[in-house]
Amino acid sequence: MTDRLYDGKTASPYEGTLFPEAGNLRFVTQGTDPQTFHFSYKHLRSLEKLGEAYRLQFDDPKETNNDYILTFESEETAEKIRTFRKKTFGQGASGWFKRFLLLPVLVQILLAAIPALGIGYLLVVKLDRTYVFVPETVDRSLGELLSKRFETEYPECKNPKLKRGLRPITEAVLRPKDRERYTISVLKSSEVNAFALPGGTIYLFSGLLEESESPDEIAAVLAHEIAHVEKRHGIRQLIRILGISIVIKLSVGIGFTDIDTLETLSEIANTLAILRYSREFEEEADLYAFERLKKSGLGIGGFVDFFQREEDKLGKRETPSDEHKKENESKWNAAKILDWFSTHPDNKKRIETAKEYSKKTKMGTKRIRIDRWKTIREICN
Repeated sequence: MTDRLYDGKTASPYEGTLFPEAGNLRFVTQGTDPQTFHFSYKHLRSLEKLGEAYRLQFDDPKETNNDYILTFESEETAEKIRTFRKKTFGQGASGWFKRFLLLPVLVQILLAAIPALGIGYLLVVKLDRTYVFVPETVDRSLGELLSKRFETEYPECKNPKLKRGLRPITEAVLRPKDRERYTISVLKSSEVNAFALPGGTIYLFSGLLEESESPDEIAAVLAHEIAHVEKRHGIRQLIRILGISIVIKLSVGIGFTDIDTLETLSEIANTLAILRYSREFEEEADLYAFERLKKSGLGIGGFVDFFQREEDKLGKRETPSDEHKKENESKWNAAKILDWFSTHPDNKKRIETAKEYSKKTKMGTKRIRIDRWKTIREICN
């Protein structure tokens, strides 16, 4: 069967041969006086298979009331058309955007209205919910860049005995399918703290381990930090502070590989350094931690014990002067960023919430048993 071209003007088709080429499609008619028709891939409306034959439909750029239709049977020809058409438009978001521009204006308006209404709703109701448009690879990229900075200021404790000692805790809190996602390290510092970077890097300070009285306390803190990662609080807090512009940059793929060479990364780091998680995020992380501890068969005694002790110490802590804070506000300082990542305000309320949760929910009673915990927790110091 020869290839056929229907021009929309006459009932009889032209018979000839279709030649898919990189720049356009060429159709040459049969006969002693052949005619040549050229078609742009940009005007190709559809390619579909009907029975044994393929059917191409084009918009007529000169006479919009007449559409050209081509029929052919060659699978090889169809594959070439698909390949050349992809190259014409390009891959990814830019390719889809080019295709979108070729649609009728009314269709463009209708298609654009759907995401516009959704984004408008998110902006009005809650700005940070636009994080759903930011791929999770952004979290990991940001986390990797920030981790390099931390590890230059805080040496990692790589003692094999410590890693073996902490394994029962991480295995109790992390589900098997999540273990490859997270990297949990201990940094040498007397600070009693822990924090999670976007993407899954979690740091425990050796001071936290040394002060803990049981592995269950570390498990509770770890569950809380995992919640910050799972709920993507880092990216959501950035969106709240930097606004919709950061969502657009990250959604279209500017990525932190490029941002790392720009002032934007310093802006992000300093923003994180001087701000803290909102009370809403902290409460959300606590509830998620309770659920994780429950599913692990653990109780929340470690959570209550740890934060009760921190609350008792809170009044005795010295706080830096306002002048000292202002002096360091514009400089990168890994210690400052901890106030944003892991400050835990309102300990009394959190303890009460934990106890109320325990009363309403049947919690497990399993304890994490680690021989010579006192020795293990002091290895780094």
